[in-house]
Amino acid sequence: MDKSNPVVVARAWLEGEASVIKSLLESYDIPCHYSTGFPVRFYPLSPEREGPIKIYVPAELAEEARRILEEHESDPLESGLTEE
Repeated sequence: MDKSNPVVVARAWLEGEASVIKSLLESYDIPCHYSTGFPVRFYPLSPEREGPIKIYVPAELAEEARRILEEHESDPLESGLTEE
C-alpha cells in the first residue's frame, strides 16, 4: 500500500453522516476529507446518485481511523456517544 495517498476508511449515504464521521476522526487528530462522488446533491436519495460518500484519511492513519470508527459503532454507551 502506498503510504502517501489517502485511503477510504468509511462510506456514508448522507452528507450529515459523513460530516459526523469526519468530525469524530478529527477529534482524534486524524485529518480527513470526504468526497461525494457526484457533482449535484440529491436529497435524500435519488436513482441518479452515483454512489456513497467516501471518507478518506492518510494511508498511514487508516488502521487507527478504522479502529476508532469500529469502537464508536460497536458500543455507543462505552464510546461516550450517548448522554448519561
